[in-house]
Amino acid sequence: MFWKKEWPILVGLEIGTSKIACSVAELREEGELYLLGIAESPSLNVRKGEIVDFELAQKSVHDAIVEAEAKTNVAIEEVYLAISGAHIRSFNSKVVISLGEEGDRIDQKHLMELRSLVRQQALPTGQILLHDLLKTYSLDDGTLTENPIGLFSKKLTAEYHLISGIATRLQTTVRCVKELSIDIRNYCLSIFATAQAVLTRSQKMHGAIVIDLGAGLTDYIVYHGGIIVHSGVIGVGQDHLTNDLALALRIPFPQAEEIKKHFGSFKLGSESIKKRLTTSNHPLPEERLVPYNAIVKIMRARQEEIFEIIKEDLEMQSFWPHFTGTIYLTGGGSKIDGVEELAQKIFGYPVKLAEPLPFEGDQSYLNRPDLYTVLGLLRYGRIFEMESLKEGPLGKMRSSLLRFLGNIKFLN
Repeated sequence: MFWKKEWPILVGLEIGTSKIACSVAELREEGELYLLGIAESPSLNVRKGEIVDFELAQKSVHDAIVEAEAKTNVAIEEVYLAISGAHIRSFNSKVVISLGEEGDRIDQKHLMELRSLVRQQALPTGQILLHDLLKTYSLDDGTLTENPIGLFSKKLTAEYHLISGIATRLQTTVRCVKELSIDIRNYCLSIFATAQAVLTRSQKMHGAIVIDLGAGLTDYIVYHGGIIVHSGVIGVGQDHLTNDLALALRIPFPQAEEIKKHFGSFKLGSESIKKRLTTSNHPLPEERLVPYNAIVKIMRARQEEIFEIIKEDLEMQSFWPHFTGTIYLTGGGSKIDGVEELAQKIFGYPVKLAEPLPFEGDQSYLNRPDLYTVLGLLRYGRIFEMESLKEGPLGKMRSSLLRFLGNIKFLN
């Protein structure tokens, strides 16, 4: 039996490669979030953030939700859902409207018209728009502004960062949740949610790149001058480091994962140091002595490759020569010793381990970088709820994805 809560409840749900995570919080006065708890269950047949065995994955989601309900004494009816996958694409786009030869005073309807126009832009076949994130407005004289309402101009231009995904992949994820009689209040790109969990407004203004070193994927998002200018996802994650260890050391994947967690590092040591490969949860056929640097070099080579792929993408973007900010690492891979130094060597910018913004309530999860996405979903949910209450842009316009999801017909 669940107690009736005094405050509105927000729930975040992430279907990840290594685990399903479900966060629950109360939205209290003045937008304060009070964290009630987080539940986890191992992911079954979720690869690179995408479901490959529907029934097993749905069981994992069900287990996480049931555990979250038991932990928090909350009946979960709707969630904010994290969206990820190697199929995600992002690009920047501009739209323009004319305000007449004499010009006009800009009001809310003009902003809504621009947003409607950008949502009508053609996407690659099979793709659907996930997010249209405003970058900036500009007037006919080139003046940039975050809020043009009340200003006069002959035309108004808006630039957006657009994020899209393959509709059928998204439909599978949504169906996995909705068949459990759980509604989707809204969705959020995983790395966007992560950024909400770890970045202050000041950090966004000074420039920040958040890189989430996940199990199956590596996601990243860039803030420059307080706005999102770029994002990306690559289908190479920390599981690849484990697989490299398994192949090089000729051991099964579960044992390699345990060795990565116990002995893994990106810092080279003395050539004479050797590690005795022993595991507790997954016993090896025999104990072996392996040079410590052999483990480091195997892991380091793959992580360098991941960082180099991201760097190559960033170097092709127009903002990169002007970027002067900081790189923040998060996700399970950020716990590996030496990852900061390795990232700084590759990117040439200051690198820090991301820290979550404070929550009221349960503090036990704030040192878990692999849970920052579900914490960020709660912050994203708070923004959405407060915008809805004041009938802001998020409250007035339903996204194309939500309209699409609302039309899904499920087979019995």
